[in-house]
Amino acid sequence: MLSVILIWFYVLITTYTLGYGVLKLLTSFSFMCEMKGGKPQPYKIRFQENYIVAGLIVATVYSQVFSLFAGVGIAANILMLCACVAIAYKYRREIFLKLRSLARVLDSTNSTYIYIIVFLVMAFGASEGIMHYDTGLYHAQAIHWIEKYGIVKGLGNLHLRLAYNSAAFPLTALYSFSFTGKSYHVMSGFFALLLAWQCIDLKDIARRRHPVVPDFARLLAIYYLFTIYDEMVSPASDYFVTCLIFYIIIHWLDLNVSKEKAFVPYAFLSMVIVYAITIKLSAAAFLILMVKPIKLLIEEKEYGRRKAFFTCFGFCLLIAIPFFIRNIILSGWLIYPVTAIDLFNFSWEIPKGTAEYDAREIAVYGRGYTDVTQYDIPYSQWVPQWFKNLGTTNKIMLIGDAISFVIYVIWAVALFIINRRQAYHKKHGIAEKKTKLSKGDVFKLSRRRRISMSDFLWVEFTCFAALLFWFTSAPLVRYGAMFIWLPVTLMFGKLFMAFYNRALTGRFENISYRAIIIVSLLFIAYKGIRVIVMEMPTYDINCLISQQDYETFETDSYKVDGMTFYYPVEGDRAGYNPFPSAPTKGGFELRGSSLRDGFNAVQQ
Repeated sequence: MLSVILIWFYVLITTYTLGYGVLKLLTSFSFMCEMKGGKPQPYKIRFQENYIVAGLIVATVYSQVFSLFAGVGIAANILMLCACVAIAYKYRREIFLKLRSLARVLDSTNSTYIYIIVFLVMAFGASEGIMHYDTGLYHAQAIHWIEKYGIVKGLGNLHLRLAYNSAAFPLTALYSFSFTGKSYHVMSGFFALLLAWQCIDLKDIARRRHPVVPDFARLLAIYYLFTIYDEMVSPASDYFVTCLIFYIIIHWLDLNVSKEKAFVPYAFLSMVIVYAITIKLSAAAFLILMVKPIKLLIEEKEYGRRKAFFTCFGFCLLIAIPFFIRNIILSGWLIYPVTAIDLFNFSWEIPKGTAEYDAREIAVYGRGYTDVTQYDIPYSQWVPQWFKNLGTTNKIMLIGDAISFVIYVIWAVALFIINRRQAYHKKHGIAEKKTKLSKGDVFKLSRRRRISMSDFLWVEFTCFAALLFWFTSAPLVRYGAMFIWLPVTLMFGKLFMAFYNRALTGRFENISYRAIIIVSLLFIAYKGIRVIVMEMPTYDINCLISQQDYETFETDSYKVDGMTFYYPVEGDRAGYNPFPSAPTKGGFELRGSSLRDGFNAVQQ
């Protein structure tokens, strides 16, 4: 636990500094200003966690680029620290004032101790727990390769799973401190920590005296954090991307609630979406959200809007390009195991037939099968069995998604009719009649700050699209539980707020918002106590000092061209050490005289 705390402090310092530098650069452009009183004003970053998230993006891109030339270890950290020192020195006064202002806000709202307690609780969870199966299968080996060599050509030919590139692995390698003799894996827990801190904003219900739709997403995020609490010790990309998607949805809804009209915060979240996709491709559907900042830019930002668009597009490319380069080097394919995009013909390319088989294996496994020949089974046959095998909670959530979709269609049609009618009246100069339905809201709500119906429907549509994308690709719950949970949760939140604003205001207001706070606290306390009861009896006291190490497995060895390779005696997992290892013997050939030269597939 102590090692996790120390590394997290290091991560906080470096990511905040890097993030401050890049966001300062982004907002310094005159065309990225927001319009106030008809004049462009520099956009002020309103949320401190934005600096940390931006810094994580910078650190991840940096570690990926560094891995193209060398192993990501002490040299990478020294160079990064030099950049941090330069940024901190240049903006020393501004950073000091921001941090002092943050300390005052936390002190005035009595939040300091809450953030510290959450930090310690999450550090405890990240220090010991259950290792994800795939960590022993390939996560640990992938990170080990990045630490030692950075990247080698055709690594997927040694082990197909090593071709599953994720930006989470270079980032983990950057902060693993493997040069100390032990490889730490604290970054999945750090992403969970940031989400937990974001969920603390539930306390604002007491200040507002009413909830908002993002609060329901926060409660769902808390449920997810409790679900992975005993597993976030593992550097699995599923945890990284899920925490990021929750961050995006919650922050996006917060901007909608506050009626944010500036282009910059939506543009920043769009960059975070691109970043999430480089961690796991299952987040691709959330690109739909990017229509919002583009729309704002076209309709409202007259000042240098073309420069603003291409600047943000350029930042997105900077985030994505290192990921694609690593894909190509690892597998020979732009996006492995997708073979529809065949742009190259490198000698280290994983054979097309092998990649197609691998893709089908992923799909059928998600459907609950292990036989690839069942890939072409129609939906009508595998869906009933797949649904039957779901847990009770996920079944209820999926049924709720179906009901939510019906409500969504009704609201979308109603909003379309209202917009068409208003456009017709405006065109012909007809005065609008006051009705219970108004643009942006199907229900007549109070004047509370709320998400307009059009904004809500767009976020909900994105969640439905993400659910469909996941379901039609590889519908394994471990890959996409959040895709099942989000649509129904957000729809419930919107319906609850409609009811709350109509029926629970006035004399019932004090009782209702206090009841919501009590129920939320009871839910958190119940889940927290359950976690403690489950974790404490099996907790390794040694992990209070040093984080739990990777799992070890019994292996045997063999030689290829004088180099030793390892494979598991039983099963298919070898863990972090010994190195290098793969689930099976052979099936590859060396490209040169050293491991740095990479691997080719054995020609049949």
